[in-house]
Amino acid sequence: MIANNNSGQALLEYIIILVFVATIGSTTLGYIFNYINGSIGNLNHILSQNLNVGVCSRNCFFEAYKNGYRP
Repeated sequence: MIANNNSGQALLEYIIILVFVATIGSTTLGYIFNYINGSIGNLNHILSQNLNVGVCSRNCFFEAYKNGYRP
């Protein structure tokens, strides 16, 4: 008589599915974190360019921030 033992096969299938889902989730989170990091970097660059204080002699973003510059 041959024993029918499928419990080991089912466990292996669950492990393979779990590894697959974990890999897809990890990759997706990596892409999301890279996108957020890039967006924050771009925002930092734009704010630095537009809100710079005291370095422009004319055509400043906001004229009140000339820091004592006298033409």
